[in-house]
Amino acid sequence: MTVTIHQPDFMPWLGFFDRWRASGLYVVLDDVQFLRRGWHHRDRIKTAAGAAWLTVPVLNKGRFEQEIREAVLAEGPWRRRHLAAIRAAYARAPRFSRVFPLLEEVYGRNHDRLLELNLDLLHLFAQLLGITTPVVLASSSAVQTEGTQRLVQLCTAHGARTYLTGTGSRAYLDEALFRAQGVRVEWQSFTPPCYPQLHGEFVPNLSALDYLMMDSRPLQALGL
Repeated sequence: MTVTIHQPDFMPWLGFFDRWRASGLYVVLDDVQFLRRGWHHRDRIKTAAGAAWLTVPVLNKGRFEQEIREAVLAEGPWRRRHLAAIRAAYARAPRFSRVFPLLEEVYGRNHDRLLELNLDLLHLFAQLLGITTPVVLASSSAVQTEGTQRLVQLCTAHGARTYLTGTGSRAYLDEALFRAQGVRVEWQSFTPPCYPQLHGEFVPNLSALDYLMMDSRPLQALGL
């Protein structure tokens, strides 16, 4: 079996969903440090003024270091503002009438924690993209190690013989530790598809929301 392991990011890009689709299991790395300048609580959509961030405000509660699963959502009108920004950006998109009500329903759940919001959005996007690969939380395992060793042990705990990962981990991943446990590392090869977009020239690597608003084909149908 092939496993991918990744943090539960907020509305991530298509490359992540391609890796999820190509795996037999997605292990959600929910018990690692929340990065305030990372992708855990933000991503970009395309507006009439160009690419723009959607950011989910998260409380610090006096702690600089907290795990993603511990991050508490801030109060305030940010949910309404997100939906207004998405409506303004995509009201004329071909799939708006299908996708936007589903987003409204997720935002309307008024989650307390970032993990809950992100998981619901991930499952919604996966459904729309035709992804049926099951999901488990890393925090539900008994693995207590860190770094590459933890990834290896999560793979073996779930019976994986292949670990599918993105090229961004080449700088730190120790493949020898995987080989020692009989797990092969497979590097994702992903070229973002070009598809019609609103608002001028094509902008790659946006949140998958942009694709979902514009195209109804599941990822597999694109031949990725």
